[in-house]
Amino acid sequence: MVRGSREASASAALSYSVFVRGAAERDVSEAQIWYELQQPGLAAEFNIEFNATLEILEKTPLIYQELYRGVRRAILHRFPYLVWYRVQDAAVTVLACTHGKVGPGKLRSILE
Repeated sequence: MVRGSREASASAALSYSVFVRGAAERDVSEAQIWYELQQPGLAAEFNIEFNATLEILEKTPLIYQELYRGVRRAILHRFPYLVWYRVQDAAVTVLACTHGKVGPGKLRSILE
């Protein structure tokens, strides 16, 4: 399952702490349930991909551009999902994990 927060290691000079909000954890859980119903084992693969994205955000969160009021978007490579997050100081806060087809109106309400 998704870890609620991930602490940056003290030895890594440029690591960020990554915190996953409850709403984002629910998004991931819902996606995992759907994928597991489609094919056994696929939920675990989704989780691996999501956690790999969190590791990227821990090391280099600024590689993705700001899209909306300081919110950035990372794209899961194998699944059509987007990770929405903010960077403040040395912390990354994951706000949501949405399907790529979520409309702008609903997305705006999620991110505000």
